[in-house]
Amino acid sequence: MNAKVQLSPQQQADLASLAYELGHNPKTRRGLAKLVHEINPARAAQSFKDVVQEEKFSQLERKIDDKLDLSGAQAAKKKQDEQKAALAGRYDEKQIGEIEGVMTRYGISDWNAGAVLYGHENPDSDPTVRPPRPDRPGATWEFPTVPGKDGKPMGFKEFAADAKAQSLETAYRMIDEFKNKSMSPAFRGR
Repeated sequence: MNAKVQLSPQQQADLASLAYELGHNPKTRRGLAKLVHEINPARAAQSFKDVVQEEKFSQLERKIDDKLDLSGAQAAKKKQDEQKAALAGRYDEKQIGEIEGVMTRYGISDWNAGAVLYGHENPDSDPTVRPPRPDRPGATWEFPTVPGKDGKPMGFKEFAADAKAQSLETAYRMIDEFKNKSMSPAFRGR
């Protein structure tokens, strides 16, 4: 549309008023700047300096975001949160805080590795070593009696005197019991 249209002074005033409103409304300013840039880039740069500056700033932000790779960082954070949640079942909040301190001290971000280091530095914190009933911390454990060579139950002192031989004797006795049960007709019927 190269033909110029002759506008009356009222039409010119109306269009100028509309352009003024579009140019000063935050919702339409950027769009109008793009339209003016299509027809007259020099005029757009002069009349819409703030929009040009915002666009340059947005481009710079996009470049920074690309370099930081936010999606990779978010995935790593999610993995860390999952590891931390898994440890919550084995350690209390105080211990998790101490594990985090170990991680900070060694500059690591893997919660599992932090727990291993923490467990190494605090061997009594291993939850597998705790008594089976944590609600009874003063409870004593009884050593289960095992029968000796003579078939009579022996105490811990007797067992500890030659633990290797006693363990082997118990193991062979258990193997014999399994063999005898597997050979019996009642056992095979199951």
